[in-house]
Amino acid sequence: MPYVTVFEITQKPFEWWFSAIGVIFVVMGIVFVVVGRKWPSQKRAKATGYGALVFALLWTLLAFGSTFPVYRRCIEAYRSGNYSAVEGIVENFHPMPYEGHQDECFSVQGQRFCYSDYGIQPGFNQSASHGGPIRAGLPVRIAYYEGQILRLEVRSDSLLSLPERSAYSKTEQDKWAQREQKKPARDQMDLGFAFAAVIITLCWNLDWRHYIRYWVGRGPVHGAYWEWGFRTFFLATLIGSVFYLIQRILGKHRLAKDYGHAALDSLIWVGFFIVADGFFRWWLWRRERSSPNLAQPTAGN
Repeated sequence: MPYVTVFEITQKPFEWWFSAIGVIFVVMGIVFVVVGRKWPSQKRAKATGYGALVFALLWTLLAFGSTFPVYRRCIEAYRSGNYSAVEGIVENFHPMPYEGHQDECFSVQGQRFCYSDYGIQPGFNQSASHGGPIRAGLPVRIAYYEGQILRLEVRSDSLLSLPERSAYSKTEQDKWAQREQKKPARDQMDLGFAFAAVIITLCWNLDWRHYIRYWVGRGPVHGAYWEWGFRTFFLATLIGSVFYLIQRILGKHRLAKDYGHAALDSLIWVGFFIVADGFFRWWLWRRERSSPNLAQPTAGN
């Protein structure tokens, strides 16, 4: 009976996105550094910018340095034939839950393989709960190197069709959703956070001049583009938090007591916000009292 190749490492590109996350912090760092240079008083902006740039550099170097060499070794091993192979029946199969938190593992002729959709690895890593082909009793042929599956072949008469695998994945997703709904404490905490987010972002919009100062550090008079930029940002966060709250409310049937517990949980987030906001208000008041000219607008603003 012929075998069908369902995975080959040469068809899987290197996962650049993990290293490229650092680009986000590069952009953020450049923005803050530019702001700090244009307004010399913005020492916090410059410090934040340089900190973001250093973090981005370290992240990129570490992420790329820990993933690309492994990918390259596996590619070279496969192309040169410097790998091991095993053929047999999938045994000791332990599927990965849809939400992750543990790898999917199985063994063939005593050789054990583990992988996860949420992990960065060069070899095969599609779990059954996410549409992968592996299942117990499946006849397979595997080429591997350093524990990574370089090529996966499945006997054609045993390979589930793509619609069948998709249906199984959908079933596992539904089971995960049901498990999440059966965790009242977590649901109440998430709903409480949604309530608190609406309250906090509403405060940002009502007293936007004050909260701009957390970022700009001067004021209360700022340039028009600063004001409109931050007001747009604050409004977007309010709209987003409202939509998130609506989704949480409509996504599950709850009793009145559930909303009561969620409201109490929201007080924790709101209380933390009040304490932090009160501290910064006091700190700004002390700074302006010691430097009366600090709050005066400068030329060109």
